[in-house]
Amino acid sequence: MPSEPQQQRMGSHITIFLLLILLLLTAYSSEAQQQTKLYRVGVLMLNRLDRPHIKALRDGLGKAGYIEGKNLLLNMEQSKNIDRLRSTAKMFVEQKFDVIVANSNIETGIVQQATTEIPIVFMPASAPVRAGFVKSLSQPGTNLTGLTYYTDFRENGKQLEIFKDVVPSLRRVTILIDGGVLQPVDEPSLALVRKVAAYVGIKLLEKSVNSLAEAEQVVASLSRQGTDGIHVTCTGLFSNLKNIGAISKQKRIPLYGCATAQVTDDGALFTYAPDLQHMGHRAAWYVDRILKGTRPQDLPVETPRKFEMVINLKTAEAIGLKIPPEVLQRADKVIR
Repeated sequence: MPSEPQQQRMGSHITIFLLLILLLLTAYSSEAQQQTKLYRVGVLMLNRLDRPHIKALRDGLGKAGYIEGKNLLLNMEQSKNIDRLRSTAKMFVEQKFDVIVANSNIETGIVQQATTEIPIVFMPASAPVRAGFVKSLSQPGTNLTGLTYYTDFRENGKQLEIFKDVVPSLRRVTILIDGGVLQPVDEPSLALVRKVAAYVGIKLLEKSVNSLAEAEQVVASLSRQGTDGIHVTCTGLFSNLKNIGAISKQKRIPLYGCATAQVTDDGALFTYAPDLQHMGHRAAWYVDRILKGTRPQDLPVETPRKFEMVINLKTAEAIGLKIPPEVLQRADKVIR
């Protein structure tokens, strides 16, 4: 039979052994909880979810190790009107989502009103500093961060310059302006477009609209005798150009599109715009960093890194337009 000192040593060893087992079980339980934690990410978008940056966001999160149904709940909400957007944003906040992704200034403004605590990633926003989303691009200072649609104002004018190159006979351009109270086009951007138009000899016919349906009515009233082209300000209001594209093609009026998908799918003649697919992948990076503990105010806002010029020759042929060969050579993509 062991002596009393031996019994004490054995008891001490058993205690240490049990403590080690307890520590190992605690660590394992903590790791298992981390592995099985279900992150909740909400995506808020007006009109359409079939845009390339939305798909790229999902793909980017998958590549970062997030598996829907296992460690990720990705709630993508397509809203047809502002009231539904507000309702969805409120639902995301009440259910305490980990991150909310907002497409364009409209959605970002609505979800900003709904929460000052849940991190918000905009993809993209126009002029986020002037819109009041962040204090500066380098130091957001709020619960919002993300990507901008423009590097600066010059892209607005560049689009009009390229429109003139693609359609050399361009003299009068009807420009559809988002006049909604939630996302009015900022005056500096519009002033620059007017300046470029005067420089390249284009008369702008400005049409302010408050809804997509109103924009479609404006386009339906146009004729080739009154306008040589249709330009749209690139806000969330004009994320769906299918009807406008169909009407403009029927009337044989060239249409500028805000993204590659609007050239390939919606009937726009051309675009010069940021690569939205790249933006979607970058937005996934922002979401990943935030889910891993980085505060949005510590993540600088990113400006576009890549622009694409895309021309649809099928659309050009359908509206009876011959695009100069030197312009086609400059394009990143030509759809034949």
